[in-house]
Amino acid sequence: MNGEWIFQISLTLASVLVSVLVGYFLGMRSQRKQGLREYITGIVKDKYPLLFSEMKRNLEFLDNFLENPDTARVACVFPELDEIYNRGLEEFMKRHHKDLFLLIDSFQKKIRPKFEELDILVMKSMKKIQHILEVHLRKSLPKEAVDTSGIIARDLIGTTNIATYALPDLLNERDEEIRNKIEKCFWNRTSHIYREKAKRPFVIEGERQEISFEEISQTLIEKAKPHIASLKKMFKELKMQNDKEVKAKLLPLLQKYISNPI
Repeated sequence: MNGEWIFQISLTLASVLVSVLVGYFLGMRSQRKQGLREYITGIVKDKYPLLFSEMKRNLEFLDNFLENPDTARVACVFPELDEIYNRGLEEFMKRHHKDLFLLIDSFQKKIRPKFEELDILVMKSMKKIQHILEVHLRKSLPKEAVDTSGIIARDLIGTTNIATYALPDLLNERDEEIRNKIEKCFWNRTSHIYREKAKRPFVIEGERQEISFEEISQTLIEKAKPHIASLKKMFKELKMQNDKEVKAKLLPLLQKYISNPI
């Protein structure tokens, strides 16, 4: 009897011990899972909304590129994406959100460099078109206004003063607007010259020279065509890729994980 009693007590103690151990390990496992959930949620809340906003903003820059080509300089900058890679968070994505990681990594390697290429091409094209215009103005303007050729060319191509900035008009084939801006810019930059000239008591015969703003604008349009075509081709290819990969896939997936990180 004593042996059976001791055996029953041993079984009971063993059962209690097993239950305690199982409960302990299940509790530890639950704590670890809870800790992992909090870790994943914390990273997502901290980084994913910022990355989403950055991608969306640069998409909008690209959508408006033809009207604001200078935004290419801003659109090629991705500080939040850089932060992901600098902190090694791409490994976090790879482990917990692999489908998102694949899209982000593809963007980083294949699409992002094209933003920088577009920015470089914009700057090169602006310089070439500005030079083309300046050279032609020097041949076309009256001798008293020739020295303003460089300033006028810079006002039309090299700056973003909306009143005289003609690069968006070249990109959108607004020929009449280009002609009007060339004329407006010319008179803005030469009015002081002609005010002084008007003070003279007489005008030497043959000194007055007619200015054909139509001819100047058409020459600019024709000579700028190859550079404008290259810009538009690169822009369309990048926009198509961006719409397909970022707008249609990456942004919706980011939204999904922002709403439900686990």
